[in-house]
Amino acid sequence: MTEFEIGRLEAGSLPMAIATTSRAFWPDPLFGHFARDVVQEHRMLPTFLGALLRDAADHGEIWVATRDGVVVGSASWLQPGTMPRTRSRESRITRACASALLTGRNRRSGLALLSAVERQHPTEAHWYLPLLGIDPKWQGRGIGTALLNPKLRECDADGLPAYLETQKPENVPYYERFGFRVTDVIELPATPPIWLMWRDPKPLE
Repeated sequence: MTEFEIGRLEAGSLPMAIATTSRAFWPDPLFGHFARDVVQEHRMLPTFLGALLRDAADHGEIWVATRDGVVVGSASWLQPGTMPRTRSRESRITRACASALLTGRNRRSGLALLSAVERQHPTEAHWYLPLLGIDPKWQGRGIGTALLNPKLRECDADGLPAYLETQKPENVPYYERFGFRVTDVIELPATPPIWLMWRDPKPLE
């Protein structure tokens, strides 16, 4: 990890973080459900993820890994008390994503799935991880661990839990390594499953 630097996102690097996170998510079962084809999925990812990253920048923290000034990975966190999002925040995200949704497919089932996931979001105070993405070129080098550890150590020190959702089954054992556990799986007819995962704070030694 000596070749990478871990720190908070600088405002001017947000577009780079959006591009990197979008590369990390493609292909993706959830976004593939909305897209007509792989080309549209590739194009819609920056729109969807950009809206979520901007929300995290305003209402939480974004940690990034950089190499030679280039963002190669990001972890977006929403701070306790910021979920559920206010109506105005949800409206901003919806407006940002509207053009992609209107030209995609499976809007009714996809939005029903997202609504079901939203209803299951915990009400207890916690840090929420909506996005973690590493550029595929740099995956497997421990960058995800380096991005998650600062906030998870803070959660342990403050006695606060953490929460996330993932739509990729291979991510479940990955997050379990950090102490997350599956609390539920949301799967509606003809939609991909989404795993809900919760992490209790670890007692300090």
